Amino acid sequence: MNENIVEEVKKDIPDILSGNVEKLVEDAKKFGEYLGKNGLTTSQIRNIFSDVKKLDKYDTDKTNLLLLRPKLAYVAGRHGKRTKVIKELHEVIDACIIQVKDNQSLKNFKDFFEAIIAYHKYYGKE
Repeated sequence: MNENIVEEVKKDIPDILSGNVEKLVEDAKKFGEYLGKNGLTTSQIRNIFSDVKKLDKYDTDKTNLLLLRPKLAYVAGRHGKRTKVIKELHEVIDACIIQVKDNQSLKNFKDFFEAIIAYHKYYGKE
């Protein structure tokens, strides 16, 4: 897999969050496959994904959304010694969180994260 996958996905985040479904699916597949084939385990991301799924409206959940950033950093730091992919996931998801600005971009972020997890599960070793 291309070593620049994180940068490729991060470059597409504005399009993904603005509703480009083709780009969302393409990048989620590419990144999810990369994560799945490079050792990311479901247990490493289960709690974060659960928290993301609970987010409903940007105005009422903005604080919880922003608090995912340090939680992701903690998970990446805790597991980062064993695998770099958790840090790469952190980098992509953190870049998404920073760019979420309204209900629609929050929904698109949730869809993107869910698609990454789905492809991760499909291509993963677990």
